[in-house]
Amino acid sequence: MAEGLGTVSGVGVGIRVALLGPVRGWAAERELELGAPMQRALFGLLAVNANRMVPRSELIFSLWGEQAPASAEGSVHTYVAGLRRTLEPNRTQRAPSTVLISTGAGYLLRMNEELLDVTAFAAHRERARSLRAEGRQTEAVAELDRAVALWQGTPFDGLACPYVDSERARLSELRLQVVDERAELMLALGRHHDLAAELPGVVREHPLGERLRWLLMLTLYRCGRQADALEVYQDVRRVLAEDLGVEPSAELRQLHAQILRNDPGLAAPRAVGGQLTAGAVVPAQLPHDVPGFTGREAELTQLTELLDEAGRGVLITAVDGSGGIGKTALAVHFAHRVSPRFPEGQLYVNLRGFDPRLPPLMPTDALGYLLRGLGVPPRQVPADLDDQVGMYRSLVAGRRILVVLDNAATTDQVRPLLPGDGSCAVIVTSRNRLSGLVARDGARRITLDLLSTEESLRLMAAMLGPGRVNAEPDAAEQLVRLCGYLPLALRIAGDRAATHPHLLLADLAAELSDERDRLDVLAPEDDESTAVRAVFSWSYHALKPETARVFRMLGLHVGPEISTPAAAALAGLSVPTTRRLLTDLTDRHLLDEVDRDRYRLHDLLRVYAAEEVLHGEDARDRDAAVDRMMDFYLYTADNADNALRGQDCDMPVGNPPPECRPLTFDGYLAALQWFDVDGVNLFALDRLAAQTWRDLTVWRFGVVLWEYMRLRRDWERIIEVSEYSMAAARRMGDSVGEALSLSSIGASYVHLGRPQEAMEHVRRMPAVRYGPEDAHREMSTLSNLAEAYRGAQRHDAAVRCYERALVLARQTGSSWHEGDLLRGLGETRLAVGDLAEALACCTPSLEIFRELGDLYAQNVVLQDLGAIQLAMGGHREAARHYADAVTLARRIDHRHAVDQALAGLRTAESLTT
Repeated sequence: MAEGLGTVSGVGVGIRVALLGPVRGWAAERELELGAPMQRALFGLLAVNANRMVPRSELIFSLWGEQAPASAEGSVHTYVAGLRRTLEPNRTQRAPSTVLISTGAGYLLRMNEELLDVTAFAAHRERARSLRAEGRQTEAVAELDRAVALWQGTPFDGLACPYVDSERARLSELRLQVVDERAELMLALGRHHDLAAELPGVVREHPLGERLRWLLMLTLYRCGRQADALEVYQDVRRVLAEDLGVEPSAELRQLHAQILRNDPGLAAPRAVGGQLTAGAVVPAQLPHDVPGFTGREAELTQLTELLDEAGRGVLITAVDGSGGIGKTALAVHFAHRVSPRFPEGQLYVNLRGFDPRLPPLMPTDALGYLLRGLGVPPRQVPADLDDQVGMYRSLVAGRRILVVLDNAATTDQVRPLLPGDGSCAVIVTSRNRLSGLVARDGARRITLDLLSTEESLRLMAAMLGPGRVNAEPDAAEQLVRLCGYLPLALRIAGDRAATHPHLLLADLAAELSDERDRLDVLAPEDDESTAVRAVFSWSYHALKPETARVFRMLGLHVGPEISTPAAAALAGLSVPTTRRLLTDLTDRHLLDEVDRDRYRLHDLLRVYAAEEVLHGEDARDRDAAVDRMMDFYLYTADNADNALRGQDCDMPVGNPPPECRPLTFDGYLAALQWFDVDGVNLFALDRLAAQTWRDLTVWRFGVVLWEYMRLRRDWERIIEVSEYSMAAARRMGDSVGEALSLSSIGASYVHLGRPQEAMEHVRRMPAVRYGPEDAHREMSTLSNLAEAYRGAQRHDAAVRCYERALVLARQTGSSWHEGDLLRGLGETRLAVGDLAEALACCTPSLEIFRELGDLYAQNVVLQDLGAIQLAMGGHREAARHYADAVTLARRIDHRHAVDQALAGLRTAESLTT
């Protein structure tokens, strides 16, 4: 096999596979007899998916497509048997295969993926890209040579099936990309004579490949073969016209014109250290690279790929992100890495888009700076903007120059600074998205996110030394988390720790743990302009007043994410207006859009917004905003709760105020999804209401959250919410509410397997005299008590509570409670072995919940019916109930319910066979 397919130690299966040509395989030094064409195709398919189970259905579709014969599954089985015989010739017939493994639904080929030539090809290409990014072009070419050497002909040669056809096309396209990258590198290294011997054969294989023709034309021209280069153009023009009826691309036509006029820009590059044309100036304006730069590997790779793919077009990369995210650091670090690829200079200008002391740089001032960097004497710099643009573009035309435009405010500020031809590359950084630069000028956008935990720790270790970070791993993780994984904050905290070597990381983390002081701690002592608060303020003070108000209002929100309707309620604005203002904040990277109409503030920006709302809004306005936010969430949750139950809650929370516009829900699943997404906000608001003594709101939140918490089996949360409700009821003198809350806590402790604590809370319930108006709360209390008694094995007491509550449910017409109480009574009867009564309770319960549309309750009762039928010997009926329960549990994404129902289904099926 070719280089790159050596064995890796520690891997048990040493199969080597070649697909870049005829499909072949080896076990040690023995070549495998892979059999008939379709069997070979199956082997190749499994090798490409090595160590991944490929379902039989996928195998059949891949081999035969939509017209698979009826015998396809049997054929796959035959092919697998044949492959196993050649892969493990010494395996006995009954012994399980350790190489080609059967799973429940498909097959898996165990092998070291590095021993597949397709994987080795990709690895060589990736190493070449990394070397190229570091300016090590000669080594990059050697890696690409190794990649190309792996090809032994046409991939999957001699085979034909849907999978092979598509995979062959994909791999062939990858090979062309590598040929392109290699040719570009060889041209940059002045190896055009070597390339002239190779490219014609590739062009003959792909006569319509215009990029290949472009490379061949330039190669021949640089070899002094101008006539041959022009002949290549005439040939491709004829082929394109005959086969496709089109003219050559603009790039080919431009190169043709340049060759005709012997354009000096087409000359072979000079060595980086060689002599330049007399009078030429090589600018080297990049700021110093950031010491200890770590992380951003994905972004650096993306930048490198964009540079590789730019071809002859102007590459404009717009790097955007929030203040302190590390845009400048990334741009400058990357510029230093690739500077060898721009031997004729690197230009840099800070456009001061968000400088707190100076206005943004005007295009005329920026161009003057760039022109002087290119050697134009100050007195010769034109005063007119158009004249400046013309001079600038003329000076950089045909020269390999990298331009870094840092801290841009607007697209209009950047556009006059863009070179006019494809010899240059431009990197622009901004806190704004510069959408016009992307839409009109073809810029490629890279938006920076926060660093990962691992990257943040590496950055801290680079500043402090690995030993100090490793000595306090937990404190280090807490420290980077409190810095919000923001590079600026991490560097400030790291610098503080570095200048105070006796300061424990745990002590620094403790200082940051108080949100009120966090931004004060993240302020360098000698450079106020780089303090996190100051950096945020530059963006904040650039906002229009209405946008700034929405930003600071977000500081009142207690959850991690907020929706557009919730933000509208908080700000007291319409949803369309709020959406527009939130979009403005995201464009300026003061807010992150995490989903459609859902947003998140970075932790440190949230702290900053909370500071600004204290300064920018009086206490009355802040309280009114919080009340609007609570009303929106409370009444939306009430609508969602009603949708889950299939009827209005028995304990209504009242009508929303006129200005409140809560969300409504079209069915059970929509309501459940909203609870799943916004539940964390609801619980945070309940906690805030309890802390601010909004007792009626606390009680109402407890009512609308209870069924969702029970559905998700979040018993600890029910206890927390019920304790808030209990305290609020006591303050309001509501003994009925206090008793209901305590009974809810007791029932939850039962589900946590702590029956003793459950009964302690039951005993703490106050003596209550229920009036007619308390029927619904009495019914709910009795239901909770029954759950508690059943968990404590006091089944007689549980039955009495269920039966009393059932009477109240039927008197009040509460269908949902009737179904739930019948379910609980049926489970209790089942626990004592009264199977007929259990069946008599659960059967109507299921019908009630089906009529109401409560999917979770149906799932629970179906599992109860399955258990009852198992106990009665109706195994097939039990299996049917459990199978229906599995389907419902999956619809509502309830893993616990799925697992329970599957366990019951397996038991029932095992008893039917």
